[in-house]
Amino acid sequence: MAKILLCSPMVDNQSGTYIHDSFIQLGHKVAFFDWRFITKEKGGQQNMNIEFLKAVDQLKPDLTLIIKGLGITGETIRKAKGIHNHKIVGWIFDVTLGGTFVKDVPPYVEFMKELDTFYTIDKSAIEELNSLGVTAKWLPEGCHIPAHKESVFNSVQKKRWGADVVFLGSVGGIHKNREKILEKLHEENIPYKIYGNVYYPPETEPIWVKDHHSGFEAVNDYHSLVCGCSKIVLGIDGWPDRDKSYSARLYRTLCAKGFYLTTHTKGIEEEFKIGEELETYKNEDELMEKLFKYLTEDELREKIAEQGQKKVIDKHQFKDSLQIMINENL
Repeated sequence: MAKILLCSPMVDNQSGTYIHDSFIQLGHKVAFFDWRFITKEKGGQQNMNIEFLKAVDQLKPDLTLIIKGLGITGETIRKAKGIHNHKIVGWIFDVTLGGTFVKDVPPYVEFMKELDTFYTIDKSAIEELNSLGVTAKWLPEGCHIPAHKESVFNSVQKKRWGADVVFLGSVGGIHKNREKILEKLHEENIPYKIYGNVYYPPETEPIWVKDHHSGFEAVNDYHSLVCGCSKIVLGIDGWPDRDKSYSARLYRTLCAKGFYLTTHTKGIEEEFKIGEELETYKNEDELMEKLFKYLTEDELREKIAEQGQKKVIDKHQFKDSLQIMINENL
């Protein structure tokens, strides 16, 4: 049993909570350090760095894991190791920070360089980061069964929450790649619903948002409910050319036994059997072809969803990735 200092926003329905609970599942003790809350509410980044060093001194952990860690400096990591000699690692689930590739943000690179290991879901970044002096490794996210398990629902819930096609994710803002596809579905008169945040000003909100947005963001139990009540869950990944940089919604949708039709992100076929555990598309024409196919082939769609669920439960839980991290650092 190890003592873990988990530096992550302590927000329900987000990865930090799943990681905390997964460490406990694995038999470890975990203390939270909410760097985001302290930065916003307790005196800014400078004070947050001071409080981080206090947490290391008080807990004297066997391992410190920093999720993203915006504002924690490279100097602070060096000081932390001087206070208590132990492994300090980072893990990020974003390809970009504020729209800029991680490797192109100098303060963040300096932070990464001081870590014993920097884990990323973007496998294409490994060589780039290593060339900058960062010890980088690929480590995927996963599902967390208590939060993402298959939902039980009735006919009323199915009508309220389900649709032929659903998209779970934000629209507008930096998510420009989603506009073209969701507008295409609108033009083709495919019935669909959007669950997620809307970042368009009201005066510029597209017609397809007005017509298809559910009015809700679906997380955890509601995410599973939407997946179970709908025929197809549509994935639209932002960086298909970045190796294995697909969205965490993949794991969560499959865990909920949703049928997932998503962007053919580079390397996805190395982890999942296309057409057997999930389905992918490489362009709009292929997407439309597969939408029409799977909307009518109920038995095949349900079989694929069942195999996808089995795959993530067997091999792609958060605790599986965390066990790899533990093995490499303790």
